[in-house]
Amino acid sequence: MIALPDQLVQSLGNQGRNLTVLVIRLGAMGDILRTLPPVRLLRSALPLARLFWITDQQWGVLLDGHPDLDGVVAVPRKNWDELSRTPADWGRLVGSVREFKQELRDKKAGLAIDFHGKLRSGLMAWWSGADVRLGYSGHQQAEGNRLFTTHHVPSGDRRTPRMDRNLSLIRALGIPDSPLPGGDLPLVEAGRQAAAEAVSTLGDSRAGLAVLSPGASEAQAYKRPPAPLLAAACRELDRRGVTPFVVWGPGEEEDARAVVGLAPEAAVLAPPTRLAALAALLARARVFVGGDTGPLHMACAVGCPVIGIYGPTDPRVNQPWGVRFRTVFPPGRSYTGIKRIDKEAGGFKGIEVAQVDLAVAEILDGA
Repeated sequence: MIALPDQLVQSLGNQGRNLTVLVIRLGAMGDILRTLPPVRLLRSALPLARLFWITDQQWGVLLDGHPDLDGVVAVPRKNWDELSRTPADWGRLVGSVREFKQELRDKKAGLAIDFHGKLRSGLMAWWSGADVRLGYSGHQQAEGNRLFTTHHVPSGDRRTPRMDRNLSLIRALGIPDSPLPGGDLPLVEAGRQAAAEAVSTLGDSRAGLAVLSPGASEAQAYKRPPAPLLAAACRELDRRGVTPFVVWGPGEEEDARAVVGLAPEAAVLAPPTRLAALAALLARARVFVGGDTGPLHMACAVGCPVIGIYGPTDPRVNQPWGVRFRTVFPPGRSYTGIKRIDKEAGGFKGIEVAQVDLAVAEILDGA
């Protein structure tokens, strides 16, 4: 536990009475989802506190209505980016930023916890006026973030799992880090009808349902597992009586069709899958299969066992959490936990179909 001001220590000891806490994790989807368990532990320890989460507007849907939050502060990043492109709009940009800063000030936060560790998040912690702004020291902070936080927690070595790094900020406040809770996502309930309608087209799913996600955003395209590996998982799942349901979001249909095209006798193409429907599908699935992307961490958040296929990202740093899982990665690959180096180390090259088949067998058999 780090040294904290007496007033904050007193508030923490009184279950958060008269304390407002700001959690800062701006994006992306997977990072927000693996920040939820530490935040839920924070809420459990501080039931009387007011707890707000600052996130980029596009990810508010993941958190809106969450029972452990008093609210979500949405950062209008897309609007700011658009206004910044034209000098004639810079006055409006300054006005919008000023309004956002005032919104943060109005929360009267005593504690801001910066899980994001970049310049933007550091500025927002500072803008909030919180006396205690907790963040990282070392490699987990960047862009001068440490200049805007008042109390620092070591990042651990480069290969420390992200979940453990997130939990370290909670431990620094003297809050227990176990047992690790799930996500309790309101999205699951919101998506139940859409998920039920999608699954109704499958008929008899025999031994249950598996969700496979082949896509990734353009910025994260290097994380897309090769279609032949996912097709192999589909065939092994089908052999064991589990229906492989290949899901896709905006811009991912081509990737999904490529997988189904390689295993047409086994795989089933899902309809377009919004986040709420995906959450509900994962909540009823026996296993998720995919790369190191947001859907993998959504599976963890709703309690679905995971088979993660890793190549260009470190399977230890980005490992699944809170569920039974298997990670598949190139045999003999040495990872460093440094994104640039791991990204350039060979991608998915070297992963064998037999590794995927074994992971499917072990998850379905409960090994």
